Amino acid sequence: MNVMSWRKKAEDWESAGGVFLRFGRDRRGGVLPLFGLVAIITIVIVGAAIDIGRAVNQKRSLARGLDAAMLAVARELSVRNMTPAEVQQYVDEFYQDFFDANSENSTAPDAKIILDPPVIDTDKRRIDVSARTTIPTYFISIGGIGPETLTMGVTAQAVYPKSVEIAMVVDVTGSMAGSGKIGALRDAAADFVNILIPPEAAATNEKVRISMVPYSTGVNIGTSRATLATGGWNASRNSFEYCVSERGGAQAATDVSYATAPVGPGTVRAGRKKGYRKSGSNLYASSDYICPESALIPLTLDPGGAGVSGSLLHSIDNLQAKGYTAGATGITWGWYTLSANWSGLWPAESRPAPYSDERVLKYLIVMTDGDFNTIFGPTTHYGTDYDWMAQNNSYEARQRAIALCDSIKQNTEIRIITIGFQIGSTQKAMMQDCASSSGDYHNASNNQELREQFQKIALQIKKTYLSR
Repeated sequence: MNVMSWRKKAEDWESAGGVFLRFGRDRRGGVLPLFGLVAIITIVIVGAAIDIGRAVNQKRSLARGLDAAMLAVARELSVRNMTPAEVQQYVDEFYQDFFDANSENSTAPDAKIILDPPVIDTDKRRIDVSARTTIPTYFISIGGIGPETLTMGVTAQAVYPKSVEIAMVVDVTGSMAGSGKIGALRDAAADFVNILIPPEAAATNEKVRISMVPYSTGVNIGTSRATLATGGWNASRNSFEYCVSERGGAQAATDVSYATAPVGPGTVRAGRKKGYRKSGSNLYASSDYICPESALIPLTLDPGGAGVSGSLLHSIDNLQAKGYTAGATGITWGWYTLSANWSGLWPAESRPAPYSDERVLKYLIVMTDGDFNTIFGPTTHYGTDYDWMAQNNSYEARQRAIALCDSIKQNTEIRIITIGFQIGSTQKAMMQDCASSSGDYHNASNNQELREQFQKIALQIKKTYLSR
C-alpha cells in the first residue's frame, strides 16, 4: 500500500471518529425521548379526562332513567291504594320498563348497566332503588397506569302517599238559612271536595274517600239503614223511619257496632211533617224537629258532580237549612262513617279501613254556626211516657259532644278538625275542646272566611297525606 493510500485511510478514520466524538458530546439528542415521554403523559391526562367524562355522562344518564322510573311508580302509587304484595308486584312488572324507556339512546354503547332489585318499605311507604354502570377506559389503562373500567353508582327514592278517609259533619240547621250562609256552606264544601279529589283525577282516584253528614234535629240515613242501626226501633213506633239520632247508656260515647248497642231513632212524630221537641215543661210540634231532607253520604271515592243525582257533590249542591242543632248526633254519625265497626251498614266500597291500617289517615271535620242545643232520650210529659224524643238542653248537648270528641281522641287515630262559623264564646270554647289540637280549630266570621277555612283545611290534609 503506498503512502497516499495510508494517508487517505487515516483521514477517513479521523473524520469518522470526529463524528462519533461530536455525537457523544452533543446534548441535543435527549430532546426526542423527553418529548416522547411528555407526549405520552399528555395523552394519558387528556385521555383520562375523556374517560372520566364518559363515565360521568353515563352516571347522569343512569340517574335520569332511575329517577324517571321512580317517579312513574310513585305517580301510580299516589292514586292507587295497594297492599304490600301489590306494590311489590307492580314494581317488579313495570320498573324495568320505565327505566329502559327513559334511558334509551342516552347511555354509552359499551357500558354495562346493573339494575339492583328495588327495596320496598311498606311501613314507611318508601321505595329505594340503585343501579351501577361499568364503562371501559380507553386511555387511563395505557401502560397499566389506571383501571381498565370505571364503575359509577346512583340511587333514587320515592315516597308514596297514604290514603285518607274524611267525614264532613256539616250544620244545616235553620240558623244557616239567612244571610247567604247555606250558599256559602255549599261553596265551601264543594271547594273542599274538589281540592282533595280534583275532577280530572276522580276517575282514577283510589286514595281519598269522603263522607258527608248533614245534621240538624237528627241525621237522615235512609229507612233501610235506619232499621238496621236502630234494631227496628224506627219502624216500631210513630216516627220518621229514615231519621236517626244518638245512643244512650254505657255505649253512648263509643263506636261499638249497632249490633251490640242500637242507636236511637228520630223524635216522635207529631203529624205528617212534624215532630215533637220538649223544652222545659212544654211540648212543641214543628217540622223543624225532624231530621234534614239531605241524607248522609257514606265514604266515596267518586264525588260525582252537581248534576249527578245521589253523588256527593250533588248532595252538597242541594243542602237546605232547617231544624235545630243536635251536634252530638252529627259527631256520632261522622264517627260511624269512619269506623270499621259500622262496616255492615255501608256499601262495600264505602266500608272504612280498620284503625290498625297504618296506610290510612282519618279526619273528622265538624262545622257549626251556633250552640248545640238539642239532645235525644226518653222523657215524660204530663203523665205520658215517650221512649225517645228531641229535647232542648244546651248544656247537656255540649257535654255529650265533648264526651264523644274525648273518646275519639283517646281511642282512635282520627284527627278532629272543627270550624266555628259566627259562633259565640261558649260554643267556641266547646269546639276548641273538641278539636285534636289548638291548631285544629278554625274560626270563620263571615261567608268568605268559611270558604277560605274549608280550602285551608283541604290543602293541609292534602299536604299531610302526601308527605307522611
